[in-house]
Amino acid sequence: MPGQISAIKKRLQTVDSTRKLTNATELVATVKLQKYNTKTQLNEEYAKNLKRFITHVMRCKGPEVEDNPYLIAHDIHNPLYIVITSNSGLCGSYNLEVLKFVEKNVSKEVPIFAIGTIGYNWLMKNDYLVVKRYDELEDLQPSILNTLIDNILTLFTKFEMNEINVVYTKYINTLTYKPTLMNLLPLQIEDEEDAEEILLEPSRNEVLNTLIPMYISSQIYVAFLEAKTSENAARRNAMNIANKNAEELISELRLNYNKARQAAITQEMNEIVASVREKRKEEL
Repeated sequence: MPGQISAIKKRLQTVDSTRKLTNATELVATVKLQKYNTKTQLNEEYAKNLKRFITHVMRCKGPEVEDNPYLIAHDIHNPLYIVITSNSGLCGSYNLEVLKFVEKNVSKEVPIFAIGTIGYNWLMKNDYLVVKRYDELEDLQPSILNTLIDNILTLFTKFEMNEINVVYTKYINTLTYKPTLMNLLPLQIEDEEDAEEILLEPSRNEVLNTLIPMYISSQIYVAFLEAKTSENAARRNAMNIANKNAEELISELRLNYNKARQAAITQEMNEIVASVREKRKEEL
């Protein structure tokens, strides 16, 4: 009996320690969720306005044969994918859903830039063609972002890649987020409206060559922010469930502990009473 009580008490302490850890993780994830969600909303507005302006510039009258390196049709078929996952776990099925999406939609023969340790390890284990690895992007530092942008733009403008795509998790709300494929390049001119007469200085090409890298950078940053928002929403939800399960288990263990203690006390009292009776018999 004492051994049973000791085992229950030890397990109760272990579960309680785990609950404190999951509770702290949930609180941190909640703060990060709010932080990244705010950043996402601000940068989405910037990216939308930038895209709107680029669209106006693209619709302006250009040469009869398009010669902008970002708009020229490529003869080759060699797409590049940027896959965004997390650096750590404890976020439910967040990474699993992204990697399932990759498995269904991305060939093992195409080059991949992997952002996130979890995704990189899975891609390498499953024989995907990972050519670049980025796993230090907690806040996507400007220097690293610029290096990433320079790499993909160089590959595209040198006609080594004909498409640049991003696989990330789009944030919808705190309970809903889904893997998404976003096409970055080539940019497409929409034909719904007639070309607008806008005076561009020094030229249409030079304006586009300045704006398009800015646009690509903003789109990747927004995708990264949405992925981080989704990751922290998933982590918060997973930790919330873990907390509830831990509390239920603690209640059950406390009940079992009290029952075991009560049984031990009752047994001890019975032994004392039996001992007293035995002593009285001896005296008589």
